[in-house]
Amino acid sequence: MSPIGILKNKESSAGVFESSRIPLGQYIFERLASSGTRTIFGVPGDFNLSLLEHIYNPEVALKGIKWIGTCNELNAAYAADGYSRYTNKIGCLITTLGVGELSALNGIAGAFAEDVKILHIVGVAPSQFYEGRVQNCHNVHHLVPAASDSNFCAPDHRVYHDMVDKRISCSSAFLDDLSSACDEIDTVISDIYRNSKPGYLFVPADYADKLVDARNMEIRPTITLQDVVSGISVNNHKCQELAEYILELMYDSSRPAIIADVLCDRYGLTSSLRELVNQTHVWNFASAMGKSILDESNPGFRGVYNGSESQEQVVTDIQSCDFLLHVGIVRNEMNTGHYSYKFSNYSKIVELHPEYVNFIDTDTGKTRCMTGQYFFKVLDTVKRMVDPTKLHLKYQETAVSEAQETCGPPHSPVTHSYLQTHFPKLLSSGDVFVVDTGSFQFGVRDYRFPSDLKYISQSFYLSIGMALPCALGVGLGMQDYPSDHIISSALVPKNYQPRLILCEGDGAAQMTIQELTSFLRYNVSLDLFIWNNGGYTVERAIKGPNRSYNDIMSWEWTEILRVFGDPKLEKSVSHKVSSTGQMAKLLETFKRANQQNKLVRLVEVILGVMDFPEQLKSMAVACRH
Repeated sequence: MSPIGILKNKESSAGVFESSRIPLGQYIFERLASSGTRTIFGVPGDFNLSLLEHIYNPEVALKGIKWIGTCNELNAAYAADGYSRYTNKIGCLITTLGVGELSALNGIAGAFAEDVKILHIVGVAPSQFYEGRVQNCHNVHHLVPAASDSNFCAPDHRVYHDMVDKRISCSSAFLDDLSSACDEIDTVISDIYRNSKPGYLFVPADYADKLVDARNMEIRPTITLQDVVSGISVNNHKCQELAEYILELMYDSSRPAIIADVLCDRYGLTSSLRELVNQTHVWNFASAMGKSILDESNPGFRGVYNGSESQEQVVTDIQSCDFLLHVGIVRNEMNTGHYSYKFSNYSKIVELHPEYVNFIDTDTGKTRCMTGQYFFKVLDTVKRMVDPTKLHLKYQETAVSEAQETCGPPHSPVTHSYLQTHFPKLLSSGDVFVVDTGSFQFGVRDYRFPSDLKYISQSFYLSIGMALPCALGVGLGMQDYPSDHIISSALVPKNYQPRLILCEGDGAAQMTIQELTSFLRYNVSLDLFIWNNGGYTVERAIKGPNRSYNDIMSWEWTEILRVFGDPKLEKSVSHKVSSTGQMAKLLETFKRANQQNKLVRLVEVILGVMDFPEQLKSMAVACRH
């Protein structure tokens, strides 16, 4: 059936909104639009087709919602992840029961592990299969039957819901009651923002066209991160007390420091933290997952602290600090350098987390943890109350380590050592830099980024191949919210068109390369560097350098865009680089060129099979144990 247009709500003289009934499918998409989502990713399937029809409802179209069909469901999940990482809003994908939703699971798990806001909407079998006694016993296609006696025992129609609920989702709703469906949808969206984790909606195929009361849209016009955060109730007196104590510790310190971690980005606190750094001029560091949160051109930026795997000078600097404010802390193996964080024996540490504020005295070993969602208001209060004149900074100044220039003759092979010093020259303020899991990724940790460059990489879950479809989501997010990542526009050249730059190895690229066609299809400009090192070098560094399991088939990378939709090379250009002279010339050309013409520019760079960054070595040693 055709979607029904929305009925105009009217407010009665008593101030009570009259009921407005619209199709559930329309409600879902209008609610997503009111939550900041404009692009929906996914793959059509028989159980979600009626829902997808509502995207073309004129009322929904007016809200700016558009459909992006990806090559498979896993790539849709990765793209939704990228959309959220860029916009800090909800990335959404739609799949169908079983065969679709299970294909996306790895992407959702990665988002859960890295605190990314995704809504996964699954079209499931019609409601009759959950309500009717006869149909309830039917083994519906896309559904796994009972483990035994499946010819006689009814299947579990909610088996996939139970697989993900509270496991790789913070909130989920199986819509089986139209009277409460809108409330459940709103709850899941709010929970995604509150927890910065994926959530699920399971929508019966026949529900999309059924009418629901849309009064919620009048009562609560938007559900955004700011709406949810500002609605968190905290004890203001306690918040003030915590902020005063943090400042007291900072004022008593002579070598204070701030560590920016990933949850700052996820909860929209990047700007606030940068302001605090600029107010105080204290030394500041990023965690491995928090890279690019800080303006790395600020005088006090000392580098990325990744435990014992950090640069030597970074370790020395951070261990000289006597007070550390760690904002948005996340503890995991990769972010802490295999749990090798170490601070001085006389330092005071404050950890700000969305669920607690933790005080640690390394001298006495005492800790005091205040649970509660003080994260947002405490940081804001500290920033508002700080008095820079009360700071007594006495740092032992040390030079920030710079990568050594390595070049050699123009015919020299390209190496990671060369890339460490020369590739950062390509990057400009305002660019968005996406890097896949692989050997190159570990060298990026110690780049010194220009102001307002946004860095996106899956640094903990580490699913190779994720970055290419993720970059699609990023690129579409850049279209929906142009320059949304730029905090200080004065630091970005006037009229500069931010570039989307993607780097990944040949092994990672082969995992998801088909999604390259979507960049052409949806006019997303991209600079893509494929590091061709003949297989899985990041794995060779750990074990099996000569084993066949680390080998892949060789491809003609520079021909691939012809196959994926640009046979006349009207939307793309491809290059192959094997020497430092060629690389230097290409980097200079790319730096000067603008991307107004929406090209996909692919560069295949030949690297040695066993060439990898120094930063990977310590990680590889840790992984062997």
